[in-house]
Amino acid sequence: MDKEIIIWDNGSTDGTREFIKELSEKHSFVFPVFSEKNVGVNAKGLGFELAKGEHTVCLDDDILELPDKWVEKMIEAFTVEQKLGYLALDVIKNEHTTGAKLSEQEYTEKKYSNGITLQFGPVGGWCFMIPRSVYNIVGKLRQIKGKVFFGEDGDYNTRCRLKGFKSAILKDVKCFHATGPYYNENYKFIFENKMADWNSTVIDTHFIKLKTNQLVNKIKKISGNKKSED
Repeated sequence: MDKEIIIWDNGSTDGTREFIKELSEKHSFVFPVFSEKNVGVNAKGLGFELAKGEHTVCLDDDILELPDKWVEKMIEAFTVEQKLGYLALDVIKNEHTTGAKLSEQEYTEKKYSNGITLQFGPVGGWCFMIPRSVYNIVGKLRQIKGKVFFGEDGDYNTRCRLKGFKSAILKDVKCFHATGPYYNENYKFIFENKMADWNSTVIDTHFIKLKTNQLVNKIKKISGNKKSED
């Protein structure tokens, strides 16, 4: 499989930069980007702009384990569900983390003939894939200057729906997403600052416009259904 791995370093000072540089020297498909400051999840959008593949995958820095053949299985899911726009891996749950996935009751499942099961519902950006064809229609991942932590995943899922695409989780193809206070104990200061940035009370006009458009589309759909019944 042709591949490229873009590793974004958010201004690290703990030897990570040197490790990434050494890795890129050993493997021609590894492309490092060294940011002088921490741009937070803006790095996802910036990284996507650099990617050249037909399918682009983004992994959070707290994804610690991945299952066998996970990329191939994700690509296969897009071949069986033509309206799929945004796909995330399933997550391992334990006593310390939910992996950021909501309870199973929040999802609607659909099984396919090739053994793939998709869960439609709330989808996070811990390890997700977007095809180039969808990216060209929906557009770039959101970036907010000066923000470190914000919901770029929820934003993109909403924009996918507005363009007629679906978002899903690839059931039982599980990664280990070590999110939450327990696994961030050694990085408590960073974790708390990140969450403070998330909870900052800034009026998000983009989000308001997006949700308004989503509501308008729902009203139009309901009105259209009523006219058909009449």
